Amino acid sequence: MTLGKTIATLLALVAPAIGHAQDNYPSRTIEIITPFAPGGSTDRSARLFASVLGKYLPNSVNVIVVNVPGGATTIGMMAARDAEPDGYTVALTSNSPVTIQPHFDTADYSYDSFEAIIRLVDIPQVLLVQKDAPWQTPEEWLEYVKENPGDFTYSTPGNGSISDLAMAVLNEGAEIETRAIPYDSGGRAMAAMLGGNVGGVATFQGNADPDLSRPLINFSQNRSSRHPDVPTLADIGVAAYKDAFIGIVAPLGVPEDRLNILHDAFKQALEDTEVRAILEGQFFEISYQGRDDFAEALRMDFEQNGQLLRRANLID
Repeated sequence: MTLGKTIATLLALVAPAIGHAQDNYPSRTIEIITPFAPGGSTDRSARLFASVLGKYLPNSVNVIVVNVPGGATTIGMMAARDAEPDGYTVALTSNSPVTIQPHFDTADYSYDSFEAIIRLVDIPQVLLVQKDAPWQTPEEWLEYVKENPGDFTYSTPGNGSISDLAMAVLNEGAEIETRAIPYDSGGRAMAAMLGGNVGGVATFQGNADPDLSRPLINFSQNRSSRHPDVPTLADIGVAAYKDAFIGIVAPLGVPEDRLNILHDAFKQALEDTEVRAILEGQFFEISYQGRDDFAEALRMDFEQNGQLLRRANLID
Protein backbone atom coordinates (compact mmCIF):
# COMPACT_ATOMS: atom_id res chain seq x y z
CA MET A 1 0.00 0.00 0.00
CA THR A 2 1.36 3.42 -0.93
CA LEU A 3 1.98 6.07 1.68
CA GLY A 4 -0.83 8.19 0.23
CA LYS A 5 -3.37 5.37 0.48
CA THR A 6 -2.25 4.60 4.04
CA ILE A 7 -2.77 8.21 5.10
CA ALA A 8 -6.18 8.32 3.37
CA THR A 9 -7.24 5.13 5.15
CA LEU A 10 -6.18 6.49 8.54
CA LEU A 11 -8.02 9.78 7.92
CA ALA A 12 -11.19 7.88 7.01
CA LEU A 13 -10.99 5.96 10.27
CA VAL A 14 -10.45 8.97 12.50
CA ALA A 15 -12.72 11.43 10.65
CA PRO A 16 -15.91 10.50 12.59
CA ALA A 17 -14.09 10.97 15.89
CA ILE A 18 -12.65 14.31 14.76
CA GLY A 19 -16.08 15.45 13.58
CA HIS A 20 -17.65 14.43 16.87
CA ALA A 21 -14.97 16.25 18.85
CA GLN A 22 -15.48 19.40 16.82
CA ASP A 23 -19.30 19.17 16.91
CA ASN A 24 -19.58 21.22 20.12
CA TYR A 25 -23.35 20.70 20.21
CA PRO A 26 -25.25 22.69 21.26
CA SER A 27 -23.55 25.92 20.36
CA ARG A 28 -26.59 28.19 19.90
CA THR A 29 -30.17 28.70 21.09
CA ILE A 30 -32.52 25.69 21.17
CA GLU A 31 -36.18 26.27 20.41
CA ILE A 32 -39.05 24.35 22.03
CA ILE A 33 -42.11 24.55 19.79
CA THR A 34 -45.38 24.20 21.64
CA PRO A 35 -48.49 23.79 19.46
CA PHE A 36 -50.63 25.62 22.01
CA ALA A 37 -51.38 29.28 22.67
CA PRO A 38 -49.50 31.02 25.50
CA GLY A 39 -50.84 30.81 29.03
CA GLY A 40 -52.19 27.27 29.29
CA SER A 41 -50.85 24.53 31.55
CA THR A 42 -48.87 22.88 28.73
CA ASP A 43 -47.32 26.19 27.72
CA ARG A 44 -46.38 26.91 31.34
CA SER A 45 -44.59 23.58 31.60
CA ALA A 46 -42.67 24.32 28.38
CA ARG A 47 -41.52 27.66 29.80
CA LEU A 48 -40.55 26.05 33.08
CA PHE A 49 -38.23 23.58 31.36
CA ALA A 50 -36.87 26.25 29.03
CA SER A 51 -35.95 28.39 32.03
CA VAL A 52 -33.70 25.72 33.60
CA LEU A 53 -32.57 23.52 30.72
CA GLY A 54 -29.49 25.62 29.97
CA LYS A 55 -27.99 24.51 33.29
CA TYR A 56 -27.97 20.93 32.10
CA LEU A 57 -26.92 21.40 28.48
CA PRO A 58 -23.31 21.62 27.29
CA ASN A 59 -22.19 25.22 26.79
CA SER A 60 -25.17 26.50 28.84
CA VAL A 61 -27.01 27.63 25.71
CA ASN A 62 -30.28 29.54 25.85
CA VAL A 63 -33.57 27.68 25.40
CA ILE A 64 -36.69 29.53 24.26
CA VAL A 65 -40.35 28.61 23.75
CA VAL A 66 -41.99 29.27 20.40
CA ASN A 67 -45.81 29.10 20.42
CA VAL A 68 -47.26 27.85 17.12
CA PRO A 69 -51.00 27.33 17.83
CA GLY A 70 -53.71 26.61 15.29
CA GLY A 71 -55.26 23.77 13.35
CA ALA A 72 -56.13 21.89 16.55
CA THR A 73 -52.37 21.74 17.35
CA THR A 74 -51.41 20.38 13.92
CA ILE A 75 -49.75 23.56 12.64
CA GLY A 76 -47.19 23.57 15.43
CA MET A 77 -46.46 19.88 15.05
CA MET A 78 -45.97 20.22 11.30
CA ALA A 79 -43.54 23.07 11.96
CA ALA A 80 -41.61 20.81 14.32
CA ARG A 81 -41.70 17.91 11.88
CA ASP A 82 -40.35 20.10 9.05
CA ALA A 83 -37.62 21.76 11.11
CA GLU A 84 -33.97 21.08 10.33
CA PRO A 85 -33.07 17.78 12.07
CA ASP A 86 -30.05 19.27 13.82
CA GLY A 87 -31.20 19.15 17.45
CA TYR A 88 -31.90 22.87 17.69
CA THR A 89 -35.68 22.47 17.38
CA VAL A 90 -37.80 20.17 19.54
CA ALA A 91 -41.50 20.15 20.37
CA LEU A 92 -43.31 19.83 23.67
CA THR A 93 -46.48 17.84 23.11
CA SER A 94 -49.34 16.08 24.83
CA ASN A 95 -51.47 13.21 23.51
CA SER A 96 -53.72 15.19 21.23
CA PRO A 97 -51.13 16.56 18.78
CA VAL A 98 -49.32 13.26 18.15
CA THR A 99 -51.66 10.37 18.98
CA ILE A 100 -55.15 11.80 18.38
CA GLN A 101 -54.99 14.44 15.64
CA PRO A 102 -53.12 12.16 13.17
CA HIS A 103 -56.32 10.12 12.92
CA PHE A 104 -58.05 13.10 11.32
CA ASP A 105 -57.56 14.60 7.86
CA THR A 106 -56.19 17.83 9.32
CA ALA A 107 -52.82 16.22 10.12
CA ASP A 108 -50.49 14.89 7.43
CA TYR A 109 -48.12 13.31 9.96
CA SER A 110 -48.34 10.52 12.52
CA TYR A 111 -46.90 9.58 15.90
CA ASP A 112 -43.85 8.04 14.21
CA SER A 113 -43.06 11.18 12.22
CA PHE A 114 -40.96 12.28 15.21
CA GLU A 115 -38.08 11.09 17.35
CA ALA A 116 -39.32 10.39 20.88
CA ILE A 117 -36.96 12.02 23.38
CA ILE A 118 -38.58 11.87 26.83
CA ARG A 119 -41.90 11.64 28.64
CA LEU A 120 -41.94 14.18 31.44
CA VAL A 121 -45.25 14.29 33.31
CA ASP A 122 -48.79 12.99 33.27
CA ILE A 123 -51.82 15.28 33.30
CA PRO A 124 -54.44 13.39 35.34
CA GLN A 125 -57.90 13.68 33.81
CA VAL A 126 -60.95 13.44 36.07
CA LEU A 127 -64.71 13.59 35.96
CA LEU A 128 -65.64 16.69 37.94
CA VAL A 129 -69.10 17.40 39.32
CA GLN A 130 -70.46 20.32 41.31
CA LYS A 131 -69.61 20.25 44.99
CA ASP A 132 -73.25 19.73 45.95
CA ALA A 133 -73.95 17.10 43.26
CA PRO A 134 -76.20 14.29 44.53
CA TRP A 135 -73.61 11.52 44.02
CA GLN A 136 -71.14 11.14 46.84
CA THR A 137 -69.32 8.13 45.40
CA PRO A 138 -68.60 6.72 41.94
CA GLU A 139 -70.81 3.78 42.82
CA GLU A 140 -73.79 6.05 43.44
CA TRP A 141 -73.12 7.84 40.16
CA LEU A 142 -72.80 4.55 38.26
CA GLU A 143 -76.08 3.33 39.72
CA TYR A 144 -77.78 6.53 38.57
CA VAL A 145 -76.43 6.47 34.99
CA LYS A 146 -77.26 2.78 34.58
CA GLU A 147 -80.84 3.46 35.66
CA ASN A 148 -81.04 6.55 33.44
CA PRO A 149 -79.13 5.81 30.22
CA GLY A 150 -78.25 8.91 28.22
CA ASP A 151 -79.55 11.26 30.90
CA PHE A 152 -76.19 12.34 32.34
CA THR A 153 -74.42 14.97 30.23
CA TYR A 154 -70.82 16.09 30.51
CA SER A 155 -68.83 18.85 28.83
CA THR A 156 -65.46 18.46 27.09
CA PRO A 157 -63.02 20.80 25.31
CA GLY A 158 -64.12 19.23 22.00
CA ASN A 159 -64.87 16.01 20.16
CA GLY A 160 -61.85 13.74 20.12
CA SER A 161 -60.05 15.59 22.90
CA ILE A 162 -58.17 13.54 25.47
CA SER A 163 -60.92 14.27 28.02
CA ASP A 164 -63.56 13.11 25.55
CA LEU A 165 -61.69 9.85 24.95
CA ALA A 166 -61.26 9.32 28.68
CA MET A 167 -65.04 9.37 29.07
CA ALA A 168 -65.33 6.99 26.11
CA VAL A 169 -63.10 4.53 27.99
CA LEU A 170 -65.35 4.84 31.04
CA ASN A 171 -68.59 4.46 29.04
CA GLU A 172 -67.32 1.38 27.27
CA GLY A 173 -65.68 -0.27 30.25
CA ALA A 174 -68.58 0.32 32.66
CA GLU A 175 -71.19 -0.41 29.98
CA ILE A 176 -72.99 2.87 30.55
CA GLU A 177 -74.41 5.57 28.28
CA THR A 178 -73.67 9.25 28.89
CA ARG A 179 -73.86 12.22 26.49
CA ALA A 180 -70.95 14.49 25.59
CA ILE A 181 -71.54 18.22 25.07
CA PRO A 182 -68.43 19.56 23.30
CA TYR A 183 -67.19 23.12 23.77
CA ASP A 184 -64.37 24.92 22.02
CA SER A 185 -62.17 25.34 25.10
CA GLY A 186 -61.54 23.84 28.48
CA GLY A 187 -62.61 27.07 30.19
CA ARG A 188 -66.02 27.04 28.54
CA ALA A 189 -66.45 23.36 29.32
CA MET A 190 -65.76 24.11 33.00
CA ALA A 191 -68.16 27.05 32.98
CA ALA A 192 -70.90 24.82 31.58
CA MET A 193 -70.55 22.41 34.48
CA LEU A 194 -70.33 25.13 37.13
CA GLY A 195 -73.35 26.85 35.61
CA GLY A 196 -75.42 23.67 35.79
CA ASN A 197 -75.75 23.29 32.02
CA VAL A 198 -74.27 19.79 32.22
CA GLY A 199 -73.94 17.24 34.99
CA GLY A 200 -70.16 17.03 34.91
CA VAL A 201 -67.01 17.88 33.01
CA ALA A 202 -64.14 15.70 31.86
CA THR A 203 -61.05 17.80 32.51
CA PHE A 204 -57.56 18.18 34.00
CA GLN A 205 -57.51 17.60 37.76
CA GLY A 206 -55.89 21.01 38.27
CA ASN A 207 -59.22 22.60 37.34
CA ALA A 208 -60.87 21.24 40.47
CA ASP A 209 -61.84 24.02 42.88
CA PRO A 210 -62.67 22.58 46.31
CA ASP A 211 -65.15 25.39 46.94
CA LEU A 212 -67.10 24.69 43.75
CA SER A 213 -66.43 21.18 42.47
CA ARG A 214 -65.06 17.78 43.35
CA PRO A 215 -63.49 14.97 41.32
CA LEU A 216 -65.60 11.83 41.18
CA ILE A 217 -63.41 9.48 39.07
CA ASN A 218 -59.75 9.55 38.04
CA PHE A 219 -59.21 8.29 34.46
CA SER A 220 -55.49 7.57 34.96
CA GLN A 221 -53.76 4.29 35.65
CA ASN A 222 -52.64 5.39 39.12
CA ARG A 223 -54.24 7.41 41.87
CA SER A 224 -53.25 11.05 41.98
CA SER A 225 -51.01 12.35 44.74
CA ARG A 226 -53.17 15.48 44.75
CA HIS A 227 -56.46 13.55 45.13
CA PRO A 228 -55.42 10.17 46.59
CA ASP A 229 -58.96 9.34 47.72
CA VAL A 230 -60.44 9.64 44.23
CA PRO A 231 -60.76 6.14 42.72
CA THR A 232 -59.31 5.22 39.34
CA LEU A 233 -61.20 3.37 36.63
CA ALA A 234 -59.59 0.14 37.84
CA ASP A 235 -60.96 0.82 41.33
CA ILE A 236 -64.52 0.80 39.94
CA GLY A 237 -63.99 -2.32 37.84
CA VAL A 238 -62.96 -0.82 34.48
CA ALA A 239 -59.87 -2.58 33.14
CA ALA A 240 -58.76 0.20 30.76
CA TYR A 241 -57.51 3.67 31.65
CA LYS A 242 -56.62 6.91 29.87
CA ASP A 243 -53.43 8.71 30.81
CA ALA A 244 -52.62 12.14 29.41
CA PHE A 245 -48.95 13.07 29.17
CA ILE A 246 -46.49 15.80 28.27
CA GLY A 247 -43.28 14.86 26.49
CA ILE A 248 -40.59 16.06 24.12
CA VAL A 249 -40.15 14.97 20.49
CA ALA A 250 -37.85 16.07 17.67
CA PRO A 251 -37.83 15.88 13.86
CA LEU A 252 -36.76 12.57 12.37
CA GLY A 253 -33.11 12.41 11.48
CA VAL A 254 -31.53 14.20 14.44
CA PRO A 255 -28.14 12.53 15.12
CA GLU A 256 -28.21 9.94 17.89
CA ASP A 257 -25.66 11.67 20.07
CA ARG A 258 -27.66 14.91 19.99
CA LEU A 259 -30.88 13.10 20.90
CA ASN A 260 -29.09 11.60 23.90
CA ILE A 261 -27.76 15.01 24.98
CA LEU A 262 -31.29 16.43 24.81
CA HIS A 263 -32.75 13.47 26.71
CA ASP A 264 -30.16 13.71 29.47
CA ALA A 265 -30.65 17.47 29.88
CA PHE A 266 -34.43 17.17 30.12
CA LYS A 267 -34.09 14.26 32.55
CA GLN A 268 -31.79 16.29 34.80
CA ALA A 269 -34.21 19.21 34.62
CA LEU A 270 -37.05 16.87 35.59
CA GLU A 271 -35.02 15.73 38.60
CA ASP A 272 -34.35 19.33 39.67
CA THR A 273 -35.92 19.81 43.12
CA GLU A 274 -37.37 23.23 42.32
CA VAL A 275 -38.78 22.07 38.98
CA ARG A 276 -40.47 19.07 40.58
CA ALA A 277 -42.01 21.25 43.27
CA ILE A 278 -43.44 23.64 40.67
CA LEU A 279 -44.80 20.79 38.52
CA GLU A 280 -46.45 19.12 41.47
CA GLY A 281 -47.85 22.49 42.58
CA GLN A 282 -49.45 22.77 39.14
CA PHE A 283 -51.13 19.34 39.61
CA PHE A 284 -48.84 17.43 37.22
CA GLU A 285 -47.63 13.93 38.09
CA ILE A 286 -43.96 13.12 37.39
CA SER A 287 -43.94 10.28 34.83
CA TYR A 288 -40.50 9.78 33.30
CA GLN A 289 -39.95 7.54 30.30
CA GLY A 290 -36.77 7.32 28.26
CA ARG A 291 -36.55 7.38 24.48
CA ASP A 292 -37.47 3.77 23.73
CA ASP A 293 -40.22 3.47 26.33
CA PHE A 294 -41.75 6.79 25.29
CA ALA A 295 -41.71 5.75 21.63
CA GLU A 296 -43.57 2.55 22.52
CA ALA A 297 -46.06 4.50 24.66
CA LEU A 298 -46.78 6.78 21.69
CA ARG A 299 -47.44 3.77 19.47
CA MET A 300 -49.80 2.15 21.97
CA ASP A 301 -51.67 5.40 22.66
CA PHE A 302 -52.06 6.04 18.92
CA GLU A 303 -53.58 2.59 18.39
CA GLN A 304 -55.94 2.85 21.40
CA ASN A 305 -57.10 6.32 20.35
CA GLY A 306 -57.83 5.09 16.84
CA GLN A 307 -60.01 2.32 18.21
CA LEU A 308 -61.87 4.71 20.53
CA LEU A 309 -62.45 7.25 17.76
CA ARG A 310 -63.84 4.58 15.43
CA ARG A 311 -66.17 3.19 18.05
CA ALA A 312 -67.36 6.74 18.74
CA ASN A 313 -67.97 7.19 14.98
CA LEU A 314 -65.63 10.18 14.91
CA ILE A 315 -63.48 8.60 12.17
CA ASP A 316 -64.11 5.88 9.57
